Amino acid sequence: MKVITLHKILIVFLFLGFHTNCWSQNKDENPLIDSLSYVYQKNVYSQPILAKEAAQKWLVESKKLGLKIHTIRAHYALANLGNISGDYKTAVSETQKTITLLKELEMENGLAASYNILALGYKNLGNYPKAMESFLECLRYAEKMDDTQQEANAYQNIATLYVLQKEYKKATENLDRAADLYRELGDDDGVLVTLFNYASILKEQGKYDAAREHFNTVLAYREKEGNKAVIAYINMNFSQMLVKENKYKEAVVSLKKTLSLLKEVDFKSDMVIILNDLGLCESKLGHTKQAISYFEQALEMGEEQSIRQYKSDIYKNLSQLYQDEGDYKRALKFYEKGVNTLSSQNSLDKEKYVAELQERYETQLKETRIDLLEKEQKLGEAELQKAELTVKRQLIIRNAFIAGFVLVLISLLILRYQYFKRLKVQQELSMQREENADQKINQMIKDYRLSAVEKYQQGQDEERARLAREIHDGIGSDLAGIKIAFEHYVEDLQEKPQTKRILTAINNACTDVRGLSHQLHPPAFASLGFTNFLGDFIDQISESATIDIQTFFYPEEAINQLPDALLADVYRVVQELVNNILKHAEATNADVQLTKHEDHLNIVVNDNGKGFQEHKKQGIGLRNIKERLQKMKGSLDIDSSASSGTSMTIDIPLK
Repeated sequence: MKVITLHKILIVFLFLGFHTNCWSQNKDENPLIDSLSYVYQKNVYSQPILAKEAAQKWLVESKKLGLKIHTIRAHYALANLGNISGDYKTAVSETQKTITLLKELEMENGLAASYNILALGYKNLGNYPKAMESFLECLRYAEKMDDTQQEANAYQNIATLYVLQKEYKKATENLDRAADLYRELGDDDGVLVTLFNYASILKEQGKYDAAREHFNTVLAYREKEGNKAVIAYINMNFSQMLVKENKYKEAVVSLKKTLSLLKEVDFKSDMVIILNDLGLCESKLGHTKQAISYFEQALEMGEEQSIRQYKSDIYKNLSQLYQDEGDYKRALKFYEKGVNTLSSQNSLDKEKYVAELQERYETQLKETRIDLLEKEQKLGEAELQKAELTVKRQLIIRNAFIAGFVLVLISLLILRYQYFKRLKVQQELSMQREENADQKINQMIKDYRLSAVEKYQQGQDEERARLAREIHDGIGSDLAGIKIAFEHYVEDLQEKPQTKRILTAINNACTDVRGLSHQLHPPAFASLGFTNFLGDFIDQISESATIDIQTFFYPEEAINQLPDALLADVYRVVQELVNNILKHAEATNADVQLTKHEDHLNIVVNDNGKGFQEHKKQGIGLRNIKERLQKMKGSLDIDSSASSGTSMTIDIPLK
C-alpha cells in the first residue's frame, strides 16, 4: 500500500516587534547587567544559543543583586527566546513568573507585552482557549495603558489563531487592524511581519505564486538585516509549498537546505516539522528506509519539544510505511499511538470554549466601535432620551401583558413536560428490568454450557487416564514379560538375524505402547519439564513421519513453571493440532511455537500444507480444541489458504 496521509503544516511566524525594554529602565545602573542585556538583544534572532546564555546570566546576576526590575526583564527575555526557538513550555513558565512579579510590584506597564508572549506559548502548545484568554488580557491592558504597539501585536497574533482554524476572512481583518496601527506608529518592522502573515494565508489558500512574491519581499529585507530566524522560516514555507505542489524531488533539496538553516539557530521544534516533511517526500519517492529514518528522527527530537499537533501525523506516516514493509507489529503500534494522540487534542469542549472566547473578542470589538459612534453623535441626545422614555413606557405596558401570557404558557408546558418525562422514566425502568432479566438468563445458559464442556472434558481426561493405565499396566506389562521371556529363551541364539529382528520388534512395541500411554495421559511436568516432554513428543513424530517439525519455546523456564493443569490442556491442544497436520495437511514442514508473555501464553502452529476451507463442517478435533479453549477463556485465529498452508494462533490468558 502507498502512504496516503499528507501532513499539512501551518507555519505562521510570530514576531512581537518589541524587546524587554518596554518597561522603564531601572535607576540602579549595573555595567555587567547592561552588557548582558545588550548581548541578548543583539543575538536574539541571529544566534539564539548565545542570547539564551546571556539571558540566563542576566537572571542570575539580577537575583543576586536584588534588582527586581532586571529580574523581571530577564524572565521576559527567556520567555521570548522560548517562543522563538520552539521551547514553548519554557516560554509559558518564564512568562508566568514575569506576570507574577509585575503584579507583586503593581506594575501594569509590562503586562500587555507579557500576556502577548504567554498567549503565543499557549498557542504553539495547542492550548487555544488559554491562548485566546491571554490575547484578550493583552488587549485589555494595552487599551488601559494606551499601548498602541502591544494592541497591534495582539491583533496580529489573534489573526494567526484564526488562520489555524481556517477562518481566513477573520484573520485578514485582524491583520488589517494590525497593519493600520503599525503604519500609525511608523513601525516598518511590524508591517513586514504583517506581510509575512499575509503570505502565510495565501499559502494556506493554495495561492502559491502570490505567496512566494510576498515571502521574497520579506526575505530581501531580512537578508540585509541578517535575521537568521526569519530567513529560516521563509525557506521553510518555500519547502512546504513545493510539498503541497507534489514537487517532491525539488522539495527534498529545499527541505535539506531549510533543515541546515534551522540547525544554525537551534530551532528544534521546527526541525521536527522539516524532518516529517522530508519523510513524507521520501515515502512518495519510494525511498521507504530514508522516510522511516526521518520520521524516527522527528519523534526522537519531538520527545523533548512540544509538537503534539504534529505527532499524530508522524505516527500514522510511520504506521503506513511499516505496513508497506510487512512489519505489522510496529505498524499497529504506531497507528494506535497516532489515534490516541489525535483523540487527546480534538476535544469538543476545547472547541466550544475557543468559539466562546472568539465571540467575546468579537463582542469586545463591536462595543469599542459603538463607543466611538456614541462619541461622534453627542448632538440631540436630550431629544433622543425623551423619545426613548416614551417608547420604554409603551414597551413596559406591552411587555407586562406578554409576560403574563408567557408565564401561563410556560407553566402549562412545564406540567406537560413533567408528565411525559415521568412516563418516559417508567418505560425506561421497565425496559431495564427486562434487559437485566435477559442478561441473567443468558449468563445462566453460558454458565451451564461451560459447566457441561468442563464435565465432558473432565470425563474425557479421566477416560484417557484409565486407558493409559490399562495400556501401561496391562499391555505394557505383558510386552515387558514377553521381552524378558524371549531374551531368556534365545539367550544362546542372540547372534541370529531373525532373533535380532524379533527382539527389535518387541522393543519398538514397548516404546510405542509407552509413548501411547504418555500421549493419552502425560505424567506430571514438574519433574521432567513440559518443554522437554513436548519437544520429545514432536521429535518422535518427526522421526516416524515424512515431515520436519521445528519447535520454539521462549522462555522455557517460565513456561515450565506454569500450572500442570494448564500445561496438560496446552499439551492436548498442541497434540490435536499436530495430529490434524499429519492426517489432513499433506505438509512437509511445520513449526510449533510457544511464547509466554506477561499476561498470556501464545501458541502458533504453522504448516506448508494444502490448507482447508473454514466454512466447511468442522471435525471433532477442531471442535475439541475450541471447547477446551472456551474453558480456558482462550482465543483461536485461523489463517488458511491452498498456496501458503495453515497458521493457527492461540492466546490463553494467564490471569
